[in-house]
Amino acid sequence: MRFLIPFFGILVLAACGSGPQTREEHTRKGDQLLAKGDTTGAQAAYRVALGQDSLNPDLLAKLGRIYAGQGKSQPADIYLRRASDLTFRQALNALQAGDPAGAREALEHTLAINPYHPLALLRLGDMALEQGGEDPALVYFEQAIAANPEYAEGYAKAGKVYLRRERYEDARAAFERCIELNINSIDAYLGLGELNLLQQNPGAAAENYRTVLLIDPRSSVAKAALANLGAHP
Repeated sequence: MRFLIPFFGILVLAACGSGPQTREEHTRKGDQLLAKGDTTGAQAAYRVALGQDSLNPDLLAKLGRIYAGQGKSQPADIYLRRASDLTFRQALNALQAGDPAGAREALEHTLAINPYHPLALLRLGDMALEQGGEDPALVYFEQAIAANPEYAEGYAKAGKVYLRRERYEDARAAFERCIELNINSIDAYLGLGELNLLQQNPGAAAENYRTVLLIDPRSSVAKAALANLGAHP
């Protein structure tokens, strides 16, 4: 038994005195092992690196992809979701700080981790629309709908672009689907109100605007629209 302690001590010293030490070195080692097909060794290296930088989305994504390749969907989803949530939060922080370039980079990073992240797609669509790019905006909004058909916001945003493009049937379908998913969607009711006005149906438009006021009695848009129609709230 007395020979085990010195031997163990030698192993510890050897481990401390050689091999990767920094997060970057552990990550690089993991990449090398993964390239050789050693997923177990790669996982171990990435975990050590993650222990040094627990909020690193790329490390979380690497581990998530390994689990996905192993058919372990639950841990894969946990790691990949955590990674994309971190990058999406970076994007929101950049937007709040008035840094659109940084926001775009973080949103694209999010989609590199999860190409079906609906919120990242929607925010990229918003940014494209702000720059006057209706075509790319609509592509992002439609991709967001495809990524999560049960998420109401995508339909409201796509509906507005359809309305601008005079694709009235598509706009109505999008707004109505949005309301099916979220009965309190102010944007969808406002969109329907505008659409009904364009299609010479002021009575239906007035009902849409009244519905908006039931949800938000302070809506200046709905009040102004009803005033222009000569209708009572």
